[in-house]
Amino acid sequence: MKGYVYLSVAAAIWGGMYVISKVALDVIPAFVLLWLRYAVALVVLALVLKARHQPWPRDGRTWLWYGAVGAVGYAASIGAQFLGTAWTSAHLGALVTTSSPVFAALMARWSGEQVGGRVWTAVIIALAGVGLVVGGDVIPGSAVATAGALVNPGTTASSLGSLLLFWAGVGCLVVAAATWAGMSVLVQRAESRLPASESDPLVLTAGALVTGWVMVTPIAFMQGMAVGWPALWRILTTPEALGSVLYLGLISTALAFFLWNAGVQYASAARANLFLALQPVVGGLLGHWALDEPLRLTFCVGGAAVLVGLWIAAGTQPGRSAS
Repeated sequence: MKGYVYLSVAAAIWGGMYVISKVALDVIPAFVLLWLRYAVALVVLALVLKARHQPWPRDGRTWLWYGAVGAVGYAASIGAQFLGTAWTSAHLGALVTTSSPVFAALMARWSGEQVGGRVWTAVIIALAGVGLVVGGDVIPGSAVATAGALVNPGTTASSLGSLLLFWAGVGCLVVAAATWAGMSVLVQRAESRLPASESDPLVLTAGALVTGWVMVTPIAFMQGMAVGWPALWRILTTPEALGSVLYLGLISTALAFFLWNAGVQYASAARANLFLALQPVVGGLLGHWALDEPLRLTFCVGGAAVLVGLWIAAGTQPGRSAS
């Protein structure tokens, strides 16, 4: 049960992150914000490790594992999700990225792990629930645009460019889902192949964040150059932006990444990634509470389906106990 609690809290934090980060993303370039998130999280995790008198690993093999987790999960997956969401929409981003358990189950099968019918049933029910929560009007709009561009070739080049950008965004979201599933598998492999002190979720999260932070630095630097450092400094010193950065770094990154890595070590990758389906549910509830956004009947039905899917998945757990 403890592992499922960790995963649920992490997913709930990320679901609420969309409401919190809306203020920051309106004024701060995406990869600059991501760089700042990781920087704040690294400072916090380093202080916690120091308080626990826990040294950073020095073994090269251990850092290869950390580098793989950071590159696949914190650089490739989060970066692709940022681009995909920017080029499509937040709703489509939530819908596509929560397909991660499908990729996790396929990867598990490929690596020889048994994935039973119960897990696949849970995946199908939970993803159907996410589709209802997010809404059925996400893809049809793009389909109309596609039909219009094909029927009327005289549409402007900008329309065709927007269409290509949209589908490039969809591709990025698929990559984000697949790489996050891959990261979850890597975390499990690291837990079974590294000494306990080096696969500890806190140490692993901090080590992987080092890699992710280094890899997003060049893109963040280019975005900062494009905005201009004086203008960016004025933006970052506003109370709204500063508060958002601190929340995203402390809660959505340091705490949530630690909880996710801890939870993944208790559950199979496919089951663990199913908990991502909670993100749009929590995001919708917070949007209703904080932004007075309406809750449709489809949201309620979809949210119930997500919970049923998670209940089915949690019914059996091979290997290490989730409690």
